[in-house]
Amino acid sequence: MSVTVAGLRAWARGSYAEEAAVELLARSFGGRFASTGWPWVQQCDRAGWFWLNPDAIWTGSGALSGGERRLLNVVAALVGGQPLTDLGGILAGLDRQNLALVLAAFAHAGGSHEHALLIMTADGQPSFDRPGALIGWPTVVEAV
Repeated sequence: MSVTVAGLRAWARGSYAEEAAVELLARSFGGRFASTGWPWVQQCDRAGWFWLNPDAIWTGSGALSGGERRLLNVVAALVGGQPLTDLGGILAGLDRQNLALVLAAFAHAGGSHEHALLIMTADGQPSFDRPGALIGWPTVVEAV
């Protein structure tokens, strides 16, 4: 894991939407958009931490491919809270690997990894079960 990704994860910790955005950025396209060479990855005041600037994603990704822009728009929406226009078009324009990452990011942002289900035990007593993430993060070989 790169120092930058570790710093982004430290910054995002505790906010499901920001955690999802950082994981999406780190796991997609070989992690190349999760580096300080891009204007949206900015250093925090806290040493070793980095943060994502959603405005820089909206304005600084115009020269990238359509699929790259679509995924980065999802990252920006998760971090900045801006609505995604044409969500269906964004999802339809992603390849299968990146679509799986976006779906996992949506599930994480929604907190599905923390959900609890009320169940009844064999002896009729109520209990709780943690089913895990609705959609888990796919294994990506080139994740950083």
